[in-house]
Amino acid sequence: MNKKHFPTITVVIATYNSERTIVECLMSIRSQEYPQQNIDIIIVDGGSRDKTLSLVKKFNPQIIHVDPDVQHAEYNKGFGIRKATGELLLLIDHDNILPHNKWLQKMLQPLVEQKDVVGVHTLYYHYDKKGALLDRYGALFGITDPLTYYFGKADRISYLSNKYNLLGKAKDEGDYFLVVFSPKRVSTIGANGFLIRRDLLVKHAKIDAEHCFHTDINVDLIEKGFNTYAFIKDDIIHLTSYKNVWSFLYRRKLFMEQMHIQGTDKKVRRYSVYTRSDRGRLVVFILFAVTFVKPTYDAMRGYLKIHDPAWFLHPFLSFALVVLFSYAIIKTTLLKYVKKLF
Repeated sequence: MNKKHFPTITVVIATYNSERTIVECLMSIRSQEYPQQNIDIIIVDGGSRDKTLSLVKKFNPQIIHVDPDVQHAEYNKGFGIRKATGELLLLIDHDNILPHNKWLQKMLQPLVEQKDVVGVHTLYYHYDKKGALLDRYGALFGITDPLTYYFGKADRISYLSNKYNLLGKAKDEGDYFLVVFSPKRVSTIGANGFLIRRDLLVKHAKIDAEHCFHTDINVDLIEKGFNTYAFIKDDIIHLTSYKNVWSFLYRRKLFMEQMHIQGTDKKVRRYSVYTRSDRGRLVVFILFAVTFVKPTYDAMRGYLKIHDPAWFLHPFLSFALVVLFSYAIIKTTLLKYVKKLF
């Protein structure tokens, strides 16, 4: 690639007690075949008490500290985005690793070739048969939880599929798919390795820390007509920071309460995995989950294609998510009534 096509990139990473993964994440960025003087890294930390901050210093990032009492990944990213100066923004989570040294060049290609492209995603999560159980499960299904899979809003393709089957109208451009989204139905794009034109984001999306949710800021753009994205035919490594399945479920419960249940308030969230138009899909998902039939069938189809027992987490997690979602709704509803009484 000609050097004139290497724009400046600001990498924004939210951290909180991220010592387990952050070094490998940053090494994969600094190992890219890309002019390193054109890459600056912003670490937005929410009060880490482990070795995170001492470990990142050798990678020469700008470190921003946020209040531990209000910090979370999306909030921290909002701070980082507002401090960024690069022509492009790369939004990476602390547990993401770029899988090879030409990854940034591949991500950049659609933005160079297609002037209408707003942002770029990978098509897959990287699958490693030797990886942790939850990492393998997430990669195989292309999701972080079953809800997005059955709502049809996953941001990556499952290894069950051999073709583009995500939301949006897609056109195969060889090394990537060019995808045009409707604002009414958008994949959960914007996290785990996402490259976007910074000027468009700053001018046309709500990026203050309190409202900077990764899918929402893209919906802001799509609603204003900036609706063309690219999915490169490549992957990204996602090393989940969950210690075990129970830790994963606890974090999903917190995420539902903070982002989805409360997210029905348009002043906080503009878009959510679950919206009113998804009521029918929610009923179907609940039926699938409580009967175990469809999730088990999907797991068996996957296992016949790639022999990995991680597929069979799917029925259990689908059922568990229904239980947690119900609990979160009931809890939030009761708290609202209690507040009205007192």
